[in-house]
Amino acid sequence: MQLTLAPQEQEVLSWAVKSAISDLGTEIGHTDNQAMRQDLRERKGILIAILDRLRVAA
Repeated sequence: MQLTLAPQEQEVLSWAVKSAISDLGTEIGHTDNQAMRQDLRERKGILIAILDRLRVAA
């Protein structure tokens, strides 16, 4: 899948992904269930990879 974004759209999407990454960090810290914590870490890793790709596309 390919997604073409205007610069302003890319900026807003980057902001939203950064916010989600930050929220996941907090949630990981408050989660006692190891399986859930691992799932959250994986999701955070995916979001970080997406953010990196957004930066490269800029």
